[in-house]
Amino acid sequence: MREDAMTDEDFLRHLDDYGAAPERWPPELRADADTALARSPALRAALEQARSFDRLLTAPAAPVEDARVTRLLSAVGAAARGMPQEGVVMLLLGRMQRRRVAGFCVALLALGWLAGGWLTGQFAGPAATAPRGQELALLNDEVVTLFDGESR
Repeated sequence: MREDAMTDEDFLRHLDDYGAAPERWPPELRADADTALARSPALRAALEQARSFDRLLTAPAAPVEDARVTRLLSAVGAAARGMPQEGVVMLLLGRMQRRRVAGFCVALLALGWLAGGWLTGQFAGPAATAPRGQELALLNDEVVTLFDGESR
C-alpha cells in the first residue's frame, strides 16, 4: 500500500465533507477514493448509506391530507382541554386570584427592571442601548408536540 494512499478514516471524513456524489469531491481526491472503495467493502457500504441518505434529502415531501391535519388538531385541542392548566406560576404561588397573580408578576417585572438598571449602572450614567440582536425569549415548560403516530 502506498504511503500517501487514502485511509478508511480519510475516506469517511471526505464522505462527510463532500457527500456521496463523486462530482462534488475535489478532482485530486477522486482517484484515491476509487482505490479505497475497491479494497474496502465497509467503505462501499458507507458510500451506499450516504447515497441513500442523499436520496431521502432530495426526495419531495409527501403531501399531507387536510383530513389528517384536522384530526390531529382536533385531538390536540381535546387533549389540551382535558389537561389542567397549572404551570410554574401555579406551583410557585398556589391558587391565587388572577388579579393578584397579575399584580405580583408586574411587581416582579418592575423589580427586575430596576435591579437590572442598577446593576448595569444605567441609572448612574448616560443611557446605554443594548446591542442589536439581543432579544428576550419567554420559555414555557409545557410544549405540545404535534404527532399523530402515523408515518408519512
